[in-house]
Amino acid sequence: MKAHKSLAEKKEECLALLRSTNRNNIEKIITHIEKMGYFEAPGSESHHRFEGGLVSHSLETCHKALVLRENKISNGTNPDKLPIESVIIASLLHDVCKADKLRFNKETRKVYAIKKTNGHSQRSVRQIGYSGFVLSPEEKDAILWHMGGKHFNEDRHRHFAQHPLSEIIFYADKKSIHEASLRHHPSKKSK
Repeated sequence: MKAHKSLAEKKEECLALLRSTNRNNIEKIITHIEKMGYFEAPGSESHHRFEGGLVSHSLETCHKALVLRENKISNGTNPDKLPIESVIIASLLHDVCKADKLRFNKETRKVYAIKKTNGHSQRSVRQIGYSGFVLSPEEKDAILWHMGGKHFNEDRHRHFAQHPLSEIIFYADKKSIHEASLRHHPSKKSK
């Protein structure tokens, strides 16, 4: 397996994963995210700060979420509670709103925001809806909770116990961000 993929390879993989879901209107969301700049956008102003960082982070989150799904199923979670297509859609689209918010300047090698917005979880759900693609209630919930919600840990754990898709997207996202931080700041590695 190739360690570092080109941006074109990441785009191809992302599109293949989305299409593998065989969902109605999947081509609408694909057209929408391409127009938004999803495949060129950086992932954040704090992590995956490079051209193509958003698709890189989304693919990392997807790979991690698929492993977490298998672990949950191995530990007794009913596979019907974690449809593979929902894991793919929620993980690849959880930060989609950043596609038209962030840009990477190749000359300065810095990320800058072209739009100042709050509530990127809600904004991602709205952006997906604008395309004509319909999220399942579980997918919508997973995207809305991928930052953990603005709730105490007890509330979060209670919610995740009832919504396993939300839980795995949350942990997969956090793991991708943490690993990116370690790649760029190796001194943060625990001893």
